[in-house]
Amino acid sequence: MRRFLSILLAGLLLLGLSACKSEEKPAEPADAPAATAETAEATETAEATDAAEIPSVQTLPTILDTMEYTLYTNIFYNQTGDSYLGQTMTKEGTFATIHDSFNGRTRYYVWGYNDQTKCCDWQWEFVPQDEAELPANGSYVRMTGTFAGSEDALDGYWFTDAAVETLKIYDGPKCDVDMGTMSATLERVQLINMQVYAQDYEGQIVRVYGRVAGPASVEHPYYDGAWSQDFQTAGEVPAIGKLVTVTGVWQSNVIAGARVELTDEY
Repeated sequence: MRRFLSILLAGLLLLGLSACKSEEKPAEPADAPAATAETAEATETAEATDAAEIPSVQTLPTILDTMEYTLYTNIFYNQTGDSYLGQTMTKEGTFATIHDSFNGRTRYYVWGYNDQTKCCDWQWEFVPQDEAELPANGSYVRMTGTFAGSEDALDGYWFTDAAVETLKIYDGPKCDVDMGTMSATLERVQLINMQVYAQDYEGQIVRVYGRVAGPASVEHPYYDGAWSQDFQTAGEVPAIGKLVTVTGVWQSNVIAGARVELTDEY
């Protein structure tokens, strides 16, 4: 991810559709029995039972996995990715999506932290088998896919044909772009997209998390200067250094009408 950011930022200095696919439902055989109230009720009951088996949580899951971070750094920093090509792997972590305006696509990730310090994170990009069945951002998932190299992947590698099992459904705040469900690295990538393609996000409800850097700014929660985001608010702002979420309307690269709230989720 750091390699991508370096290339992207360098490019910015030089520069100064999801298409909905509909399918016709095949006609039922002539002798197929008509649906009855009993069969419809049985189907609804079965669906409700399946949904009830997945717990709903209002607190973002915190995934700590040092071995996963070690593998991640070996692949993307020590350039060992080719030795894993074709392998099927399973990853558990927090589910997140980013809006990649540079390439006109949505990207899907499962991510977590190295350890309790939360200073380092890992994030695996994947291509899901069925986008329609993905859970809410922030949910705890188990992803199984095939490791592959691709120029379309943000960092050159991703998991293809990925099956996603939802272990916990995140029932947190709802907004258009929820950076509060992203790792700090993914949040930075999303902010770059939003700051460069500001008009694409104008008027949308967005949420970021970080630490208070000043009366009108929030920054990376664990490092100075990694990223920062300005906001405007008439409300109270916690003391500098406090972890917060900032929710408001994206207007000209600033989060306007912001609500700044203390958080202990991250």
